[in-house]
Formats: sequence, structure tokens, C-alpha cells
Amino acid sequence: MFLNPRSSPYTAATQLFAWSLEEGFRAIAFTKARKITELLQSWLLQAAPRWAGRVSAYRSGYLPQERREIERRLFDGSLSGVISTSALELGVDIGGLDVCLLVGYPGSVVSTWQRIGRVGREDRPSLTVLIAMPDALDQYFMAHPEDLLKRGFEEVVFDPQNPVIGRAHLLCAGAELPLEVPRDRESYGPLFSLVHDLEREGTLARDASGDRWFTLRRRPQRDVFLRSIGATYSIVDEQAGRVIGTIDAVRAFHETHTGAVYLHHGQQYLVRELAIDARRVSVLPADVDYYTEVRGEKETEILEVLQEKHESGIDARLGRLKVTEELTGYEKRRLHGRDRLGLFELDLPPLTFETIGLWITIPDAVRDRILAREGHFMGGIHALEHAMISLFPLLAICDRGDIGGISYPQHPQIGRSAIFIYDGYPGGVGLAAKGFEGIADLLRRTAELLRACPCDAGCPSCIQSPKCGNGNNPLDKKAAIDIAGSLLGGAAAGEAGAGPPSLRAVPLAAAAPRAEAPARRPPIRLMGGGSENEPLPTPIRRSADGSVPGRELVLFLDVETQKSAEEVGGWQNIPDMKLALAVTYNAITSQFKTYAEKDVDRLLLDLVMADRVIGYNIDRFDLAVLKGYTQWDLSRVRTFDLLADIYRKLGFRLKLGDLAETTLGIGKSADGLQSLKWWKEGRVDLIEQYCRRDVEVTRDLFLFGARNGYVLYRDRDARQLRLPVDWK
Repeated sequence: MFLNPRSSPYTAATQLFAWSLEEGFRAIAFTKARKITELLQSWLLQAAPRWAGRVSAYRSGYLPQERREIERRLFDGSLSGVISTSALELGVDIGGLDVCLLVGYPGSVVSTWQRIGRVGREDRPSLTVLIAMPDALDQYFMAHPEDLLKRGFEEVVFDPQNPVIGRAHLLCAGAELPLEVPRDRESYGPLFSLVHDLEREGTLARDASGDRWFTLRRRPQRDVFLRSIGATYSIVDEQAGRVIGTIDAVRAFHETHTGAVYLHHGQQYLVRELAIDARRVSVLPADVDYYTEVRGEKETEILEVLQEKHESGIDARLGRLKVTEELTGYEKRRLHGRDRLGLFELDLPPLTFETIGLWITIPDAVRDRILAREGHFMGGIHALEHAMISLFPLLAICDRGDIGGISYPQHPQIGRSAIFIYDGYPGGVGLAAKGFEGIADLLRRTAELLRACPCDAGCPSCIQSPKCGNGNNPLDKKAAIDIAGSLLGGAAAGEAGAGPPSLRAVPLAAAAPRAEAPARRPPIRLMGGGSENEPLPTPIRRSADGSVPGRELVLFLDVETQKSAEEVGGWQNIPDMKLALAVTYNAITSQFKTYAEKDVDRLLLDLVMADRVIGYNIDRFDLAVLKGYTQWDLSRVRTFDLLADIYRKLGFRLKLGDLAETTLGIGKSADGLQSLKWWKEGRVDLIEQYCRRDVEVTRDLFLFGARNGYVLYRDRDARQLRLPVDWK
């Protein structure tokens, strides 16, 4: 049955679901969003509370044990109905269901038939109802039902070279079997180059011979999620003290920001806090008569042009983009009637990711013609963007949520107005590339949709989008029709191909002056990547013998103390440990210098005057010891801490002696405990020899890393591995 309701499609779905249950049929309803799944269950139980316990929602984000229990109850018949996202579309043999409600076109013919196949098993009679949403694609099939029934399956579009997914899979592969150049370079193709990036980040490690790479984590598969890319947040019910679900980073910002209403098994929860660093969402049970929707702004930067196409009046390009989205606030809307109750500000860092997208440049003559007719040009390109995205599922298996878009009346890099459509996943999955191939056909179908829709000013069936971050404002349907017609008709084609001299050379921030803006927090990046190395001052200039000519003064430092951490009450009291002896090595003069406690002022002055002071744990220990002797701000000392740099790359600390023995084949002459014993015995001469030896080892390690680009260490399995370093 094709049902195009005059009232809300959700009301129709709720009524049909209740009717099915009352008539003794077991039913399944498929929705297109997690939130709608929960809302339908809530509305059903409000209208017919007697079905509590006999109907359940089902979606990803539930804990595995919750999903298994729902599946068991469906199979044994103790559940009469279930309301699900695509999570029940495949992989679960339910059996015994009679009625299937498709609450909105599923987005592809493949998914439509998969969902229909959930009912009527074993030659049982069944009913499937497609309940149309008021959006463009649903209305297209309401007008052409035979197209849905006769239409072939869409293409499955994916990008096997997606670098974000590729990185995760390489880590999983390297945990099972070492990656090797002769065998794996051909197997992985261009993705194999990511091995070197992962090595620099410290997630893959090369063995001492340099021929094989190992994954440092024992089970990297735990960090790979089938339904999302990026970090996963835990949702915690503070009242019950338990985790009730999970959510990916993008959805966390959109659906579980502070103040959001989150739905789980039909229960409303109010989000008390979104803790970004901890990847934790704290919620409390609530009973409110509203739901929440975010509002925000997006910015798109062109990183690289991959392909160009000039077809009639269409000037289109495909390329790598950087998308930044800043969520500025959220609306509260009444559950029944969708009345807006208020707009509230949000203070969240921007989300940013790199992806693949297409863009169409709009000739100036088209813009001028729209303005001359007193049309709203920005509203026109905005409406055209919405309509094109709504028809994207005709090209490939996807949901409009898999596609993002943004329109510019004047893009700073292009110098003209443009419509951008991009893959909504980091790295891109091939959807925009598919749209680029058929851009003329997509634009033609869009123009037909706009002309055929009987509304005057635009409606959800043509240009309004439920996912618009600007609240569907501005929109101008007539201007959108004019722009599409001009592009398809080749109007102003003479200027369509005139683009900027070089998009690669124009960074977005410098392309056009913009008003002073308040400082923003660093963006949350969704692409994989390691922590940034601490910036170093001017590079050391070494001669062939390892000495450092020139005027840059570089010192290598080691400090020994009079007391242990235990003697002063713990590591938080490092200044109380007192200086026993310090030794420096001057890289210009190749001379060592020893400082006793009485010489601490001279030592501090030498450190402050040096261009760079290099040590092993110098930031957390050596300078902390010296802090007890001065009121100076020792951040003035320009340090480079080898241990801190290694920790940033590996995620764990290495002992200086172990690193030196593996890399240089030499060990330390003693340790800190032995030095403390010598201090109590008055053997300062032995402390000086030991301290000087540590400075030599630190210096030689640094020089080895600077020359070779790596140092060697042993992992927990005693394998010798390379750690890439960029010491200079």
C-alpha cells in the first residue's frame, strides 16, 4: 500500500501500528532515524499504554545485551511489535511477522525489499505500507509508484582508498601479521603509503631491520566501528549509575549536547553534560513535552581539485575538501505540533574533517539575472542544494544524512557563488564522486522535481530539508528553478569555465578579508592522526664529526639529587629533593661542565642563556628540582625533552638505559638509587662520573635520532622496533 497521509506521517504510522496490534497481527515499523524510532514508541505507548512491555524500539547505540534480548523476545513471540532503524533490516531471522510499516522511503530499492522481506515468511499473507514523508524523494515515488516496483537495485558506492578507514584496517592487519613491503605493497596499493604515516604517529612500529611493521596495540579491532568513523562516546545514566548506550562523535555533538533531550527505549533523558575529553555523556531521566534540534554554521575549504567537467552551462569540479561545522545553538520544539519554544546557545568546539565533494560554480550572469527579477539569489542556490541532495539516493545507496551541502553567494577561494555537495564521512566514501559523474542528470531530475511540485513558495516535498542547520532559511523556489534552468540551458556558458588561476594556492583564511571574530576553541578533528610534535627552535648545524659549529648554543643536561621521592613525601615534592650535582655538555665547545649546589645560580643563568637545553625528562624532573632555588619563571628555558617526545609518540615511557642499550649498544653506568647511596657516602666523584655518562648517552641518542630519523627500542615481546623521530 502506498499511503500519502494528509496529516503527520508519524501520526499515521502510530495509528496503523496500534491497529495492527489490536487486530492480532505482529508488526514491525522501520524508521529513518534513531530519534524517530524512540518517539514512535513513546507516542504509541501514550496512545495505547496496554501495549507496554509488548512493544520495543530497536536501534544501534543500544548495548549488545539489550539488542540480543529484544531479538530473543521477537523470535519466541513474547514481543508483538518492534520499531526499528535499519539495524533489523539484515542479519536477524525474526519470523512470524505480519505487517511491515515503512515510515518514509528507506532510501534505496535494496533496503525497501529487504525490509518488506521481514514479513510474510513461510507463505504467510502480509501487508506492507509505505507511509510517505513530505520530502522530495518520497513524493516522487507517491507520484510514480510503478517506478519503485519495477526499478532495479542501485549501485553500491564506496571508496576503497578512504584513508580514514584504511588506517584503521592497516592497524588491524598489522596486529594479526606483520606488514611487509614485498608482500603487502601490491595487496594494499596506494593505501600502503599510510603505513609510514602510522609509523610516524607511533601506532605502527618498524623492526630494527626496517622491513616489517607491527601494530603496538594488542587488539586495535576494538577501536573500529561498523556504523561510524571516529571516536565513540558512552552515555551514562547518572541516576542508575550505568552505561545505557553509545554514540559516535558527530551524533554526540548533534544529539547529546548539554541540554539535549535524548531518547532511549521510549524513556526521555535530559543531557546534563557532554564531556568531550572523557568521551562521556551524562544524562538523567526526564519527562518533558519537547524535543531538541541543533542549529549551526558550516564552512568548506577546497584542498585539491581532482577532476573538472564543463557540460553545457554546468561548470563542476570534484576535489578534496575540509569541512568545518560549528554548532551555535539548539531549538526546543513541542512534541505535538512542532511549535518552537525557544532558541538556546551552545558553546562547543568546531567539528572538522576532510572529505571528497563536488561543487558547481554559478556564473555571475545567472546571479545578476535573479537579482534583476527581485529574486533571492542566496535562497535560490540554498533551495537547489537541498533538492539535489534529496534526490541523491536515486544515484546510489545512501541516505540524505550521508550527504552534506553548503551554498555560497561568494566563495572566497573561487571568487564566485557555488553549491557544494560532499560525503558526510571523513575521507569520503564515493557518493560525491558518483554524483559528479551524473551531475547533469541529477540537475535535470532536480529541475523536474521543482517544476512538478504544486506548492508556490517551497515545501518539504521539494526544497525544505529536515536536516538544515539554518532552519530552512532563506529559500526561494522560483529562483532555484531559474538557476537550474540556466545551467541546463547553457546560459552564460561562455563564462562558466573561467575559474580562479589556481585553487591549490589560495588558502581559505587568506582568500578574502573577514570581520574580526572571537577566538574559538581548537576544532575536534574526526580524521585519524597523532599528537603534534613539540616545535623545536632553530635546527642544530652539525659537522661531519658531530660537533655543532655556528653561534647557536645547545646544552645537554642531567641532574642528580640529594634525596629520593620517598624521603620528601612523594613525587609532588620534587623541589625538596635538592640538587646533588648537575652536568652539562656544550655542543659548540664540546666541553662538559659540572655544577654543585653552591653553583646553582651559575647553572640557572647558563640554562636561560642557551638557545636550547636537551635532556631526558628535563621538563618534569630536572627543571622541577631547580625550581626550588629560584623565583625565575623557568619556562624561559628553551628545552627539548626526549622522554616527553617519545611518550607523545608511543603513549608510554622508556627508560634511558633501555633505549641506549637497544639503539647504541651501550648502557648506563649506574642508576638514581646508586647515586643517592653515593651522596650519603660523600662520593661526589662517582656521582659526577655517572651524571656525565648520562649526558653523553642523551647526546649520542639525540645525534643518532637526528642522523637516522629513528631510535630503537624493545616492545613487551622483546622485539627490536624503530621509533621514528624528527629531531634536528
